[in-house]
Amino acid sequence: MACADFPICLAKESATGRFNLIALLSLIEPRNLFWRDEQWHATYLPEATTTAPFLLDTNGEYGLAIDEDNVTLNAGGTQLFGSDGQPTEAVGRISARLKRITDDIADAQRMVDGFAQRKLIRPLQLVLQLSDRREHQIDGLYGLGTAALATLAADSVVELYRTGDLAAAAIMNASLAQIERLRQLHNASGTTPITSARVTIEE
Repeated sequence: MACADFPICLAKESATGRFNLIALLSLIEPRNLFWRDEQWHATYLPEATTTAPFLLDTNGEYGLAIDEDNVTLNAGGTQLFGSDGQPTEAVGRISARLKRITDDIADAQRMVDGFAQRKLIRPLQLVLQLSDRREHQIDGLYGLGTAALATLAADSVVELYRTGDLAAAAIMNASLAQIERLRQLHNASGTTPITSARVTIEE
C-alpha cells in the first residue's frame, strides 16, 4: 500500500553499514509533502504513526508502556482499566497491534538483509532540475539493480519468489515512479519549482 503513494528505497546506517527500507516524503526540504491543511493526503497512512502514546514493554506487567510526554494524551482518552482494576479489551488490541507492526518491521529488515547478502543493492542517483536552472542532487539513497536481479541464480529466484521478496523487489523498483508525484506536490507547495527529476540506479 505504501508504494501507491511513496517512492520506496534504501538508506545505509552510517554506524553499522546496514541498509534500511525507507519512504521518501519530500525531495528537498525536510518535511512531509503529504500533510497539508492539517490533513493527511495519501492512500496509505504509516501504521507506526497511529500507535502513540503506547510502546511495547516486555518487562511491564501488561506488556505496554505509555509515553507520558506524548501530545496525544491531551486528546480524548481510551479506558485502559475497568472498575475492577483489570485491563480492558483495548489493552489487548493495542498490544496485538504493536506486536504486529514490530513483526512487520523485523520481516522488512530480514528482506533487506537478504537483498544485501545477494548483492542486489545499488546506489541510486536522484538529480532534480530547478526552475532557476540550479541542480539539486539527493545523495545517500539506494535501490535494487535490475541487472543484478536478472542474473540471479535460479535457486535464489525460487527462494525469493516463495518468501514474497521477489514481488516486493519489483514493487520497490516500480514505486520510484512516485518521485513524479513528489515533484508535483513540491511544486504545489509554493517553493522553487522542480522542472524535472532524473532517477538512475548504478548497475
